[in-house]
Amino acid sequence: MVTLLLGSGQQAHTQTEEKTNIIHLTGRTLTDSLQPVPYVHIIMVNKKLATASDLKGNYTFPAEVNDTILFRAVGFKYFKLIVRDTFPIRYPYIPIIMEQDTIQIRESVIRAWQGSYERFKQAVLTYKLPVTELDRAEKNLAMMDLKALLINAPPSPTMAFRNTMKVYNDRLYWAGQLPPVNITNPLAWAQFFKALKNGDFKKK
Repeated sequence: MVTLLLGSGQQAHTQTEEKTNIIHLTGRTLTDSLQPVPYVHIIMVNKKLATASDLKGNYTFPAEVNDTILFRAVGFKYFKLIVRDTFPIRYPYIPIIMEQDTIQIRESVIRAWQGSYERFKQAVLTYKLPVTELDRAEKNLAMMDLKALLINAPPSPTMAFRNTMKVYNDRLYWAGQLPPVNITNPLAWAQFFKALKNGDFKKK
């Protein structure tokens, strides 16, 4: 996580000047090679507000002194920005350099049949092809039954974790603004058809 303390570069303010507490921060989220990083989550931690940069990495939002701002993106380290003092200008331009967060894993070698040609040959020779159309139909029906069981089965731990993280990220992304309607949400449509099939909308 990179931390940047923002402060006034000049102290030539007279006592009669009024300092503005609201600062309109503007800039771009970039890589170290100055390529734009789109859709970076920008979270104002102390106020529980959030926004995001656009497709070209541009962002703009108001902030106040002592605000703590967190820039987050998948594949990059967190960038923490703290506004410590007012600026001599109300619209400072601040480019945010996002540092890539790479993970090194050990090399994995994938070999067919554990590298044994004899086992592969034996499996090919012992494989029985379906003789009749009835055999093919029974095999296809067995696959369809398996799919039906999977549809009605509870979500796996991996799928439940993905759904939970998606809801959490959506709340962060749309914090402080109206979320989109669910008419374009495939999960909402799936829940609607399931409720319609179960008869939840019938009058009791």
